[in-house]
Amino acid sequence: MTTKEQNKLSRMILYEQIHRYHAERKSARWIADRLKINPRTVKKYLSMSQAEFERHSDNINRKGFKLQRYTTFVVERLKKYQDTPAAQMHDLLKEHYPDFPAVSPKTVYNYVMKIRQEHGLPAVSASERQYSCIPETAPGRYAQVDFGQMKLRKGDGTRIRVYFMVMILCWSRFKYAWFQDRPFTSESASLAHEKAFEYFHGVPGHIIYDQDAVFLYDENIGDYRMTTVFESYVKSRPFKPVFCRPADPESKGKVENAVKYVKHNFLLNRQYSTLENLQEEAEAWLSRTGNGMVHSTTMKVPQEQWYIECRSLLPHIPLALSSGTDAGHQVMKTNSVRYRGNIYTLPIGTYKGEGSVVYLKEEGVSLVITDSDGHEIARHIMPSGSGQKVINSNHLRDRSVKLSEYRKKVEAMFGDSDAASLFAARLQERYPRYLRDQLAVLQECMVSYGRESCDKALAICCENRLFSASSFREIAEGLRPAGKDTAHVTVKTVGNGRSRMMANFQPGTSSIDTYNNLFTKS
Repeated sequence: MTTKEQNKLSRMILYEQIHRYHAERKSARWIADRLKINPRTVKKYLSMSQAEFERHSDNINRKGFKLQRYTTFVVERLKKYQDTPAAQMHDLLKEHYPDFPAVSPKTVYNYVMKIRQEHGLPAVSASERQYSCIPETAPGRYAQVDFGQMKLRKGDGTRIRVYFMVMILCWSRFKYAWFQDRPFTSESASLAHEKAFEYFHGVPGHIIYDQDAVFLYDENIGDYRMTTVFESYVKSRPFKPVFCRPADPESKGKVENAVKYVKHNFLLNRQYSTLENLQEEAEAWLSRTGNGMVHSTTMKVPQEQWYIECRSLLPHIPLALSSGTDAGHQVMKTNSVRYRGNIYTLPIGTYKGEGSVVYLKEEGVSLVITDSDGHEIARHIMPSGSGQKVINSNHLRDRSVKLSEYRKKVEAMFGDSDAASLFAARLQERYPRYLRDQLAVLQECMVSYGRESCDKALAICCENRLFSASSFREIAEGLRPAGKDTAHVTVKTVGNGRSRMMANFQPGTSSIDTYNNLFTKS
């Protein structure tokens, strides 16, 4: 029986069922739910007599597909490129046939699937990778490293996310896991390496990594650039780092499986008490199960194989590394800190030169930033994803002095307080976002040109409605007496100690006789 005949028989059975239920006084909605079809189909078939239905069914069989004329093109394309998806086929048809009809992507998809079935051209992946068995590497030659994380339930019912790094020796499959309660940094990853080498009683010759930001900051077309901390650590150790190509987890499948093993055999449904207890439990699990049972691939016990491999490991001389959990995060010159792929702002003045650090802690969805004494200096909501800047607008300017207080102090510098108040009010109306900068110009003019010139400039500006700090400065500069030094005015500055020191600083002067004597001698 052909496909068309099978479809016609199915429609005939459906027609008979609909009319039988209708004769039993079932509603169209009930019939549609019973047969799992559209109610409109039920109403359509009920409106047809037996003869009308047969003519309708014959017309469907004789009706060709809407895309029938493009069959040759589709078949040839699929034979040449069997991985062509239906979406691309839709675009190719529009590209090669300018008169291609406007049809939905689903129509093209259904037709491509029909062609694949009729011509035996199943969909395949163009990037399908062919694997071959490779020989085991020599003992002590390679190890692999990867990271994992998982949420554990605490005694009070809340959950905590723990992070871990796994290192596995490729020949023996002997593995080690180091846990912490915050994401890994270059410092904490280096510490985890030391813990693993101590556990292995030696160092492998090469260690294979992903292109993780903990280790690298730039791929540079294969010329990998490691982070400053990790590069310094690698130079102090005898192993050579090897980085996989992007999106190539098969290159370190041994440690990928080990991470899954830690998650689903050790961590699954485990209750968390303290980080120290978790590490002790992990090492006990490694002894009895992780390294103590027969490996499903090698069919040997990793612990027993390690007794052989450890003789080929390089000597391990311990390094005195501080715990990466309290090393702090570097503050950037922009008074911000980078954390897990995002940048978070800090108050102005947090950056005090190279070596400025802050300490980060996650509290639910919030990132709490503290100083070395544990005092909170900022708090942000952590966004989903990475590559984002989380900005607190209060961090973008110095708020050590309130703007209203600053304005009053600037107004008090002038002899006519009413005019100064009017001028400042107009500045606030015209430049609400730049009022602090406008007031700073007035303060600067008072220091540079003196009160007498500034009072005259203020009167001229108010009289001519020139409410701008720039106009004020130009007028005050023009009113300064020619050939005369500006009288020193003591200005009560605002801001921090550095601002007051700079405002009151007087440059040293030399007598003209000193220069006359020099010219006379020459």
